[in-house]
Amino acid sequence: MKKGNIVLIKYPFTDLTSTKVRPAIVVSSNGFTNRGQDAIFVCISSRTINTQPSDLVFSVSDPEFPNSGLKKSSLIKVGKIICLSKLLTSRLLGEVGPNTMAKIREKLIDILDLN
Repeated sequence: MKKGNIVLIKYPFTDLTSTKVRPAIVVSSNGFTNRGQDAIFVCISSRTINTQPSDLVFSVSDPEFPNSGLKKSSLIKVGKIICLSKLLTSRLLGEVGPNTMAKIREKLIDILDLN
């Protein structure tokens, strides 16, 4: 597992009432991910309505979309950041490319006020 991978993972709801298997992107560094049992992920949703400022639209027309393993345009929910055990991943779907990772990085810098 490496930064930029899209994986299926058992992702908890924010109120911790339940979980759902959904795609997520590994955003932690390869060093962090490979050192321990955990990785840091951002959620992906196929529901593209009700977007938030922290969301990133990942469209089927994006040149990096074909390598993602996703079936339709999605929202990368950059504001839904979570550190979970890598054991909760069920499979690798694909990956996002460098341009998409750069957009995610910019959103993370803004969300976390890392300027």
